[in-house]
Amino acid sequence: MAAISSAASVFTGKALVQAKTAPKAKASVAVTASADARKTASLLAAGVIALQATPAMALNQIELQDERQTNKNGLQLIYEARDLNISQSVRQDGNSRFSFQKLTTAQTAARASESIKRLNTDVGEYVGKAYWTQAANELRRQVGTLRFDMNNLVSDKGGDKAAAKAFYASIEKLDFSIRQKDQAAATAALAAVQDQGNALIKQLA
Repeated sequence: MAAISSAASVFTGKALVQAKTAPKAKASVAVTASADARKTASLLAAGVIALQATPAMALNQIELQDERQTNKNGLQLIYEARDLNISQSVRQDGNSRFSFQKLTTAQTAARASESIKRLNTDVGEYVGKAYWTQAANELRRQVGTLRFDMNNLVSDKGGDKAAAKAFYASIEKLDFSIRQKDQAAATAALAAVQDQGNALIKQLA
């Protein structure tokens, strides 16, 4: 029995030693609680400052502007070009993803006139010298905007749609002749393109 009592005494002593170390854990908890309290107080102070500033901000009026006409004239073109839900066809009413910016009627006529001028001079010179690569590149460079501009001018000024389509057909024949490097066919097609183009731009510009 004595041995058992001794062992119990020993165990009791160990338990008492562990109990003495417990306040250290309480001290660390108290430090953490103090840090949390400071953080909470800081957030509370920031909230009070924000609430005090709210009435001043509430006095500012929100101004609404009608930008529908501005958007119609091309403000949102950069975003429409990226919107895959919008059709890319320009032969429709409303917005499209077409890459060319819509110009005013005067600007459209000026750009179309410049394209016709280059068909008469640069393309004509390249075809005459049989510079097929340069002729093809210059022709396609001008047609890139010319078809778009002509369609807009015909629509705005009530031009002859049939004459415009005949002009585009002549351009395609010229392009084919240039790709075939056929001097005679290219010269004849170029003359038709120049005549039709000059007549159209005179009517629409």
